[in-house]
Amino acid sequence: MTEATTYAEDLLDASTDDLADELSGFLADVDGETEAFVRANPELFGAVVGRMEEIDIAAFVDANPETADGFQDFLWTGTQVLVENDESVREQITQDITVNFEADDCAMAGHLEVDAASETLTGGAGILEDPILEIEGPADNLVGLITGDIDPVQGFMSQQYELDGPVHVGTQLAPIMGALSEHYE
Repeated sequence: MTEATTYAEDLLDASTDDLADELSGFLADVDGETEAFVRANPELFGAVVGRMEEIDIAAFVDANPETADGFQDFLWTGTQVLVENDESVREQITQDITVNFEADDCAMAGHLEVDAASETLTGGAGILEDPILEIEGPADNLVGLITGDIDPVQGFMSQQYELDGPVHVGTQLAPIMGALSEHYE
């Protein structure tokens, strides 16, 4: 068992306060190795991301600005690996979609790119030029969209986030995110 695996398992047993305190160290430990970590431990990745929903993401980013990009890279790299390994998610990818996510309560901005031809989903920190969709809202809600804690359609209707771009494209993203959410429990 690798050090990162042990670290991740310890995060699962940590209190919510300890999770927020220890997350930066874990992200630094897996920096540059997330893909290998997720390929070796897909269920553990999903469980760690599921636990991340318990912390105040905006407070975490504000307290750990140097870790904010690492947080997103961990989340998106792991998500990319999950998509590669799950045919039911890949079947939902029927259209090219580019999205920028920007938190309105902390310095967190990221992107995702859905490629129908290769049935892939990639993403990371930073924003794309000319995305099809732009989503803005509280950091917790943005992470909730990615992990399935917030239903994309219901979240939009209840104004948990703002969407700029064609709504019909946003509805094409919803089943992809819904299929992925099963991995984050």
